[in-house]
Order: sequence, then C-alpha cells, then structure tokens
Amino acid sequence: MSRIDRLICHVLPRAFLLALVADGRLVELRIARRDRPSLIEGVFLGRLERVMPELGAAFVDIGTGQSGFLRAEDRAGIEGWPPAGAPMLVQVRNDGEDGGKGPRLSMDVAVTGRYVAYHPLGAGIRFSRRIEGEAERERLAGHVRDLLEGGLVLRTAAAGASGDLLRDDAVRVLARWETIRRQALDLPPPADLSARMPGELDPIERALRDHGASLDELIIDDRGRAGRLQEEFERRQERIRVRWHSGPMPIFDVDDVAGQIDTALARRIALPSGVEVLFEPGETLVAIDVDSAGAGGRQGRAPRRPVDVNLEAAPAIAQQLRLRNLGGPVIIDFVTMRSAYDRDKVQAALAEALADDPVPSQLYGFTRLGLFELTRARRGATLAAQLEALQQATGEQTDQEP
Repeated sequence: MSRIDRLICHVLPRAFLLALVADGRLVELRIARRDRPSLIEGVFLGRLERVMPELGAAFVDIGTGQSGFLRAEDRAGIEGWPPAGAPMLVQVRNDGEDGGKGPRLSMDVAVTGRYVAYHPLGAGIRFSRRIEGEAERERLAGHVRDLLEGGLVLRTAAAGASGDLLRDDAVRVLARWETIRRQALDLPPPADLSARMPGELDPIERALRDHGASLDELIIDDRGRAGRLQEEFERRQERIRVRWHSGPMPIFDVDDVAGQIDTALARRIALPSGVEVLFEPGETLVAIDVDSAGAGGRQGRAPRRPVDVNLEAAPAIAQQLRLRNLGGPVIIDFVTMRSAYDRDKVQAALAEALADDPVPSQLYGFTRLGLFELTRARRGATLAAQLEALQQATGEQTDQEP
C-alpha cells in the first residue's frame, strides 16, 4: 500500500497544482482552477427539471448553468420521482464536462471530515476496508456510536486515532450538516449550499483532509499560506512539517515532479529493465501495449520470461492509469503467456497495484485472444486534457519560472 507522505503545492494566480507523492513517486496531480473550481462533494438544493424514464434518470437544475444528472439508483429515501419543479437536496459525485455531460449527482449526501463521513440518510456504522481487526473496529465504533443519528463511515485515517479526535471530528461534521440543513429550509432552489460554508471546497484543505493522516511534509510556494497552515497544524497538534519553497528552483523540481508529469503525458514510457509500455487513450476505450523488445538479452544475459516482463509492467500500468486519470474500458496487450498460472500471477499483481487507487476498477481477466480487460470509473477529464484546458484558459504552465 503506497502512503502519500508529501504534498507539493504550486500556487498559481489562477490555479492550484497539488502533487501527491509517495516515496518520491508522483501518485496523483490535482488541478484546481480558481475560475472553475471543482463541484465534487458540493451540496446543492436543486430543482427537478425533467425525468427521462428511458434512461432511468432525471435532470436537476443546480444553478451552475449545466443541469446535473441523477440516476434512479442514486435516489435516497424516496420511491419514484417527485413532480417537475420539486426541490431536491443533492450532492455532486463527478464534475461535468465542457460542452458535454453535466455533473453526476446523488441524493445520498455525505459530509466528510478527517476521520468520519456522515450520511444523514444512512444507518449504522461502516468502516474503510483498510481498517482491519475486529478489536480496532469495535474501539472506533464505541467512540462515535451515540453521537450521530444516521449513517457513519470510519475513514482510513481513523485507524489508531484517539477517542477525543474522533469525537471532535464527528461534532464538526454534524455542525456542518446542520448548517446545510437549515440553509436548505430557508433558501429557494437552486442554491449552492457548500458555497456558503467558508473553505468547504478549498483544494488544499481537501487534500489535507484526505491524506493528512499519512503526510510527513507539505511544501508550498506561497509564503502566506505556508504560515497559516503551520499555525493550523500546531493548533490541531498535527505532526506535518510545512516548508515554504522559495528561490530560483521551480517547486516541481522537488522529487522531479515536472519530469514525472512529462512522462505521464508521453504515449510511451520506458521501465528500468527496458520494457516499454504504450498508452493509446481513445474516445471509447484505452488500449495499452507491453513491449519487451528492449528488455533482457543484452550483454550476454538470457531473455526475460514473459511473466517477469508483465509483472514489472503491471504496477506501472496501475500507476499511470491513476496519474493520467484514464477511465472507461481498458484493454491491455501483455506479452503472451502460455501458462494459466502465470496469467493469474499477473492479474493478482495488477489487482494489488490498483487497490490503492481511490477510483474503483473492475478486472475481468484475459480474453481468448490473450488480451486483458478491465474498466476504471470515469472521474472527470484526463490529466492531459486538464493541463491543456488550464493553459488555454489561463496561459499558465505547470512549471514555475525562475
């Protein structure tokens, strides 16, 4: 399991670039534009526009200029559809696309804190799959069982947390929900309820919420923000070092983030052994080819076995799927293996590497033609498309000029 131990924040006049790094390896690059902030997790009091029975879904006006898409299975606590014009409390699950699909909505609102996520319409206590051990789960549940009505999820960061921290986080989450609930009763739809809660969708705060429990260091090139974050960490008694990055060296030279971004934008990447992996993202599916022509057999060494080549490629493919934010059907052409045992080993290695990815994947295995099939949920635009849109809209690059 990779642990995000460093957050590198490049603050531009019109955007934030947040590099999530694990042991020097770039795991994810989050791009947050100030002119078009992400709506994900935003809570809206929407207005039902129209129902599409043939799609099993409805369109909801949330006041952003692009109607949200609500599937029937994402309704919570209601049967059937209310009449057109009815107010609906919804939360954004996925951002919309320019000139394309609107944001994906759900009525199962979740208010997320550092350690707990509160589902007002849910029931019972659930746990992150990474919190193991019945004794630890029972300890955690004992601290929060009687605090909230509804459903509660203990997040990965809750493992090992003290009772005081858990209770304080649960109380803050409940207070935020009460603010949202009161606004929903007072405001006419459509209304952005999250926008009325300062800092709710701040990209740095969200990254710290998601990964603060594992972070050792935060590096940022904004002196004022660095000071405020240091004060906040001291107040919370969190052991995260804050470093203000200054001087002529671009901040993304740290851990060679800039170089790793360049690699993620390339069609072909080379692994240490010489194995190359080719990425061909298309409109309907992503094709990936593993090429072993440059691996093994050099300087008198025997050629590498196909299974060894594929075992080296599997974690690199998983890393690049997340970093490039590639979604939809994915077809991988591994080096051909005759042994079913070897194919199972490669599939297990790929599944293990994908386990750290917060975006869910479904592995279907090898086809009769020897191709490997999987799907990865779509979560917004690809990394390449986001960087291109950022440059076109703002003229800003990922590199900081000296």
